[in-house]
Amino acid sequence: MSNTAFDNPFARIPNGQTRLLGVIGHPVAHTLSPAMHNPALAWLGLNMRYLAFHVHPEQLAEAVRGFVAIGMVGFNATVPHKEALLPLMNWVDPLAQRIGAVNTVAIDSDGTLRGYNTDAGGFTDALAEEFPQLELGHASVLVLGAGGAARGVVVGLLEAGTKNIVVANRTQPRAERLLTELAPFYPHARLEALSLEARRLPLETTDLLINTTLLGLAGEEIQWITMDRLPSTALVCDIVYSPPETPLLRAAKEQGLAIQNGLGMLIHQGSRAFEIWTGQKMPVERVRERLLGML
Repeated sequence: MSNTAFDNPFARIPNGQTRLLGVIGHPVAHTLSPAMHNPALAWLGLNMRYLAFHVHPEQLAEAVRGFVAIGMVGFNATVPHKEALLPLMNWVDPLAQRIGAVNTVAIDSDGTLRGYNTDAGGFTDALAEEFPQLELGHASVLVLGAGGAARGVVVGLLEAGTKNIVVANRTQPRAERLLTELAPFYPHARLEALSLEARRLPLETTDLLINTTLLGLAGEEIQWITMDRLPSTALVCDIVYSPPETPLLRAAKEQGLAIQNGLGMLIHQGSRAFEIWTGQKMPVERVRERLLGML
């Protein structure tokens, strides 16, 4: 397949044998997933198309039944459908059960729905790719936020062997519930919940700071995260990929710290889903070049 096929995801005209993939969300117009998957499918010569579907929460079950009826290969899910998909599955991967959310669904030829979560592995894959020197097993991690995104990140870290994780959330009880639910699966990990606004956040001993919230995106000052309290070797991550440099990442960069946005996580969670559906590896570097050009 020539490079032209990758540059033009619609180089092959759809026909009666074209199989469908997609992503569902509410909203979904902002998604970059079609721009990631369609070129990859074209590059590998697969007769498939990946589309975005706006699905209202009250129509989720109906939409899933429709996907089965038309013989879709599978689909991704974004907000607010990840948790709601769990009871609709015929089989759920144990990791997705632990996270409590499904972001990737494979539909077998007999209509069986298999649910996965590729967010956790996608996050750690992105870290390993860009910062291979980071030893997660020995890192002290501070996660900001305790929502669904944070849960996927925390499980990914725990699966990668991280033993020291602090989760800080505006409402501390929500962080406590998250860690209480996960602790039995990872008995050797030291997990602590704090209030996000606590002045005693352990920044001085943090090797990896991960923001899973929308902190700073509305222009507010993040007064309780002082970058000069972090070690000079610390890595600061934000799972947001648009804008590529969030206020938190900008502040870390100005302090001379290493930073990473959410583009790598987006690509690698997509790569894992791509392999579940097609059995083939996504051409990650070509996908990254394309998305960087768009952003």
